[in-house]
Amino acid sequence: MNSLQQSKKRVAWVAIVCFTPLFLFFVGWFFYLSVFQTYKGENMLAFAEEERWKAVSTLKAERGEIFDRFGQPIAINIPSYRVVAVLKLGGERVEGKTLMPEEFPEAARELASVIPMTEADILKRLEQNVDRGQIEFGVPGRDLTVEQKEELEAFEIPGITFVEEPKRYYPNKVFASSVIGYAQKIDQNGRIELVGELGIEKSLNDILSESYGLTRFEKDLAGRPLIASDEQLRIEPEDGADVQLTIDHRIQQLLDTKMDELYKEYAPKNATAIIMDPKTGEIVALSDRPSFDPNTREITSYSNFSVSSRFEPGSTMKIFTLAAAINEGVFDPNELYKSGSYTYGRTTFNDYNITGWGTIPMVEGVWHSSNVAFSIMANERLGLGRYEDYFNAFKFDQRTGVDLPGEVNSQYDFDSPLNVLITAWGQSTAVTPMQILQATSAIATDGTMKQPHVIKKVVNRETGETIRTTNPKVVGQPITAEAAQKTREALDGVVNSDLGTGQLYALENYRVIGKTGTAQIAENGKYLSGQYIHSFVGMAPEEDPELVMYIAVDRPNSDSSTTGPRIMAPLFKDVMDVALRYRSVEPEKQEKAVEASAKTTASYIDLSRKEAVDTSREAAFAPVLLGSGGSVTAQSPVEGQSYVTGERLLLKTDDTFAMPNLSGWSLRDVKRLATLYQLNLEIDGTGFVTSQSIGKDKPVKTGATLKVKLQSPSN
Repeated sequence: MNSLQQSKKRVAWVAIVCFTPLFLFFVGWFFYLSVFQTYKGENMLAFAEEERWKAVSTLKAERGEIFDRFGQPIAINIPSYRVVAVLKLGGERVEGKTLMPEEFPEAARELASVIPMTEADILKRLEQNVDRGQIEFGVPGRDLTVEQKEELEAFEIPGITFVEEPKRYYPNKVFASSVIGYAQKIDQNGRIELVGELGIEKSLNDILSESYGLTRFEKDLAGRPLIASDEQLRIEPEDGADVQLTIDHRIQQLLDTKMDELYKEYAPKNATAIIMDPKTGEIVALSDRPSFDPNTREITSYSNFSVSSRFEPGSTMKIFTLAAAINEGVFDPNELYKSGSYTYGRTTFNDYNITGWGTIPMVEGVWHSSNVAFSIMANERLGLGRYEDYFNAFKFDQRTGVDLPGEVNSQYDFDSPLNVLITAWGQSTAVTPMQILQATSAIATDGTMKQPHVIKKVVNRETGETIRTTNPKVVGQPITAEAAQKTREALDGVVNSDLGTGQLYALENYRVIGKTGTAQIAENGKYLSGQYIHSFVGMAPEEDPELVMYIAVDRPNSDSSTTGPRIMAPLFKDVMDVALRYRSVEPEKQEKAVEASAKTTASYIDLSRKEAVDTSREAAFAPVLLGSGGSVTAQSPVEGQSYVTGERLLLKTDDTFAMPNLSGWSLRDVKRLATLYQLNLEIDGTGFVTSQSIGKDKPVKTGATLKVKLQSPSN
């Protein structure tokens, strides 16, 4: 006998030894039950007969609903129906109660008039399943409305019946969708339940979820409960709790509308806008793009940009550097400094327009969003160690704890002093929009930071009793009330002076203060060329802000060369103005009242070259001599025009001139040059000059063509 035959023989003996006793045990057990009909002292036939007349019924409950701060419904429950065709009862066809094969064509025609299936597809499904007891019609036969159910019932089709199922409905459609999220149907062992999958619906799923009850009863032959029967078991159902949010549906709807307009026109990768009451931390509106209708759930992004995305914030971060310097008593608004560039170790930083604005007061550096001013503040006035303390005091080192799912923390590296310095004016460190908003609440109030929140209270659905309330929570006081007020005063010129980067955000009826930001985007260790995240944080009214609004737009389309304020200011102005009126804030006519070192231009015509240069410098101009003539023949600005400290004064001395280096010149300055010499000007982009078609020191004659490329600033 070979080894293979030996192996087969061994396997056979093992099978006989192992399975024969098991087989004999089951045979004996069944024989015992059939003869004695008892198990653990219980008569099996009697038990079966008793159970035959008992039944278990599920007692339904409803998921809690979601409302805005005024009780307006945001997420509610509505009935929906699943259509079922009964083809047999007890294995038999019953005239009038089951759908007969000869009735299939007429039934298919009537069903197709209501559910989204063709008559041919319905007929095919019926004919292919003719021997089954009942069939359904897939997705098209689900989620029918009451109206659709009544339409089908009117046909009186034999055997057509309906199963009621819960359905979540969002009456406002695209409405704070990244906050609310959605709930969808889940089959839990044959029972359809609603389960939150995103946003508040997911994070509060345990609170919103219902608990089904059940009852066990004796029944008659028809399956009906016996009235005289004692109930053996009853577990009461319990509805989920209702949730009331801090969202104001009026402001939210307007914000969503304006965000749709912005998203349609500029197609950014992402965008977010948040409005918060800085005194309480209540979020009154929050809108992200891309968004979705939770009823249809055509979702392209499952994240909430306001809490789950961190990025280098740009110059909005300068608010907190300024506040720290003021709180420490080291900010002198009238201190003069030379703008343009700042050197730290071997690294030199430039202001966003490269050349700066000459020697100007520190407060004008704030309005201009000067990187040099804030480098001086952080490094030479505060000291980097003390700045780091304030970074932590403003809670940029930790999550806000806002009651929204998916919040991430900031990302920073302060092992390098250079990174600390760069953070002071908005690059190198990544934070979330919600962290910026929380920190801004200290500036808008008495220096106390309030934790942002969207849940106002949780209410028992049946009794109306409040189960939980979210009270304002102070999470820190990084600065004093006096420092907060002085910070607001220093920021005023950003919006309300002729120098400020945020002039477009000014409202006619309320005084707005705030800070613009345009941040570069790092990918794979390098900054992307020509792509930015534009942002603005604004508050109003200045003296006692009622609302703070933060907007960020990530990489608007490259077809648009417009600046961040031109993209975001229309949205900010429309929404903030209406929101303040809804909050019953009395309008007050505003005027630009910030002194911006404005002066009136004198005449320099007929002055010698040297005299014109010396005199204009004394008047705080930055003179630019054009041509080799002995005296000035024309100038820009002209006599009588206003100008500000550090502005360029173009002095024409001849009809030909050597082209200056235009790098960093504003479009306004280039146009003034073109006007002086009747140049044919071709412009590509907006912002400040990055390249020019006529090189530095090249001779230029009247009427020549000059092409310049401009790029938006990073401020």
